[in-house]
Amino acid sequence: MGQFDTVDKEFLFRRAAIKWGKWDRDVLSLSVADMDFPAPLEIKQAIIRCVEEDRTPYGLHQGDQEFREILALKIRQRNCIPATADDVLVIPGAMAGIFLSCAHSLRPGDEAILCPSPVYPPFIKNIHLAGATAVHCSLDMRGNRRLDPEELDRLVTDRTRLLMVCNPHNPTGRVLTREELSGIAEVARKHNLTVFCDELYEDMVYEGKHISLASLDEDMSHRTITVFGFSKAFGIPGFRVAYLTIQDPVIQELTDRAHYYWVHADTLAQAAGMAALTECDGWLAEFMDHMRQMRDYVVNRLNGMDGVHCPSPEATPFVFPDLSALGKSSLDITDYLRDKARVIVQEGSSFGSSGEGCVRINFATSRNILNEAMDRIQAALGLL
Repeated sequence: MGQFDTVDKEFLFRRAAIKWGKWDRDVLSLSVADMDFPAPLEIKQAIIRCVEEDRTPYGLHQGDQEFREILALKIRQRNCIPATADDVLVIPGAMAGIFLSCAHSLRPGDEAILCPSPVYPPFIKNIHLAGATAVHCSLDMRGNRRLDPEELDRLVTDRTRLLMVCNPHNPTGRVLTREELSGIAEVARKHNLTVFCDELYEDMVYEGKHISLASLDEDMSHRTITVFGFSKAFGIPGFRVAYLTIQDPVIQELTDRAHYYWVHADTLAQAAGMAALTECDGWLAEFMDHMRQMRDYVVNRLNGMDGVHCPSPEATPFVFPDLSALGKSSLDITDYLRDKARVIVQEGSSFGSSGEGCVRINFATSRNILNEAMDRIQAALGLL
């Protein structure tokens, strides 16, 4: 566990540009979805080998054949989706999958339902970029935070074209149950809708069982675009590599779009993804042991603060505590913690209106960082 006991803050301020680099040196950043630890050595070694192989010519638009064969095997064995290599498209990050799915499925005037909401903000942004309207099927954030399939069905109109799902769920850390997923599938079949499912956090589950929506039946495997990736669990967001699958001829349409958007995913990034999938099980197990400890620590600390209610996440590196009892908006709380505690968290309202009153905190760091951050937050909130 030694490699997760400390973090190199000087390195983070110098190289982690989005999460740490834009802040003063006295700030602690628990915001952006990036871990504070170096990537596994096996990934670095794989990239060096790839460089020595001179992989500089263009590759296949859909992704390297060997990589897609291994990805398809993983999708069949772990996700129970009957994919072949021809059903897999390697993409430059999960964000590319969100963009590609919205650009393919939506036209101006259409609607896409976010189920559940609050949800990762690029879902909302990419719906709007396609000229469509984002409709929120919101969780009961003051209750059990469960998806209501009947509410989802009521939100469908003749303009609905796409259901967008995030499971495991960013920002709440929920792992959707089979019952919830079956409810989504029933609505999709009833209204003949395409489904996009972001399963980026499948490797970061503490309790419950992650079930791929496309595995429920053959119909869902043909109507669901599922995105998986490596950036969160293996700390390689800078390499920009992920992959999507759908068992339908639409995979060729998606590949054609990807070809004209970015030609193909970077070959070095694909080597990083291959190593993450095939060589890093031991590293991931150790990392997840650390993350369980950090989750429990953060949840206990936050629930010990007046005016804070923090459910324990079942997955992801996030907690999404409710601070609405303090009587301030989530943006006001975020600004206050930045200025008074010198701790950066993300306002819940950026994930949709149902996230108002909450903040998202990323605990993928060391205990020392978290301890200091929790001390600062508790002292600052105590002044309210």
